[in-house]
Amino acid sequence: MKRLLVGLLVAGGLLAVGLQPALASPAVHIEQDVTGAVFTCTDATYTIVSGSIRLVLHEDVTASGNMNVTGTLTPEHVVAQDEAGNLFDIVGAGWFGGSFNANTGGAAFTDTEKFQIVQQGGGTVGSVNLTTHISPNGDFKSFDFGNCAPPPED
Repeated sequence: MKRLLVGLLVAGGLLAVGLQPALASPAVHIEQDVTGAVFTCTDATYTIVSGSIRLVLHEDVTASGNMNVTGTLTPEHVVAQDEAGNLFDIVGAGWFGGSFNANTGGAAFTDTEKFQIVQQGGGTVGSVNLTTHISPNGDFKSFDFGNCAPPPED
């Protein structure tokens, strides 16, 4: 949800400062250390002890003033530890994207979080499986089929 709101703010801010029409930005690549972030699951807590997350962000404004933004998050060699000291790999991806229609004022945004917590040498012990969407008419939908929550974003 927070990433969805960030997408709205980024897009709104770009429109507010009056970007030139037909402006396509190159993709922005960011890598951030995620040590200390915590996945909270129904039966355990997993604290990241090493690794980073990569963000690829792209924004575009068309000649008619419409705007879109997309971003993909991928873990890079992320290792987490449970309360007993066992180590786990965090794999998967998060994606968010949205658009503003300059003519109608409508906006649509979607955020997906698909991460697996995998026991080293074993199988999946937890998952984040979350999709949220805001439609142009303002309808909000959220579906959570995982047993874990992703780390809160600062």
